[in-house]
Amino acid sequence: MCYSLIMMAATAQRPITLPQTERKQVQDLEAMLSRGRAALVSSTGERIELPHTVYEILRRVVTLMAHGHAITLVPDNQAVTTQRAADLLGMSRPFFVKLLETGAMAYHRVGNQRRVYLRDVLAYAQKRDEERHAALDRLSLAAVAAGLYDRNTFPEGGRDE
Repeated sequence: MCYSLIMMAATAQRPITLPQTERKQVQDLEAMLSRGRAALVSSTGERIELPHTVYEILRRVVTLMAHGHAITLVPDNQAVTTQRAADLLGMSRPFFVKLLETGAMAYHRVGNQRRVYLRDVLAYAQKRDEERHAALDRLSLAAVAAGLYDRNTFPEGGRDE
């Protein structure tokens, strides 16, 4: 799963932010988890190996938290309102509803209200972002091919980034 999607999902539930006082411990945990599989040991000495899937989730969460990101766990079948989905996508609710009516995304009804699965909203956002990046790449290539970059001059005292 893309990390930006995880961060976007954080707005759907209450995010967990790492207190500064625990940052060193989490960074140490990240280093330990990067060395391979882990196990839990209870206070009575009972040891259990973490299943691979649980280990991978823990490793991803710890890595993100060690780098200062807030984390939220969201169930795969989390449904959100059209207003929440529109907010996540940065658009108005009426525009989002029109988008649903075009068939761009599946939805279901709860009473007379539409609901969409968060996973579908996030997949739509990722697809939209990929399409935007591809369009920008095409525009950049066309500008280079047309020699437009060669015509750029910097203002006096300006410099390239």
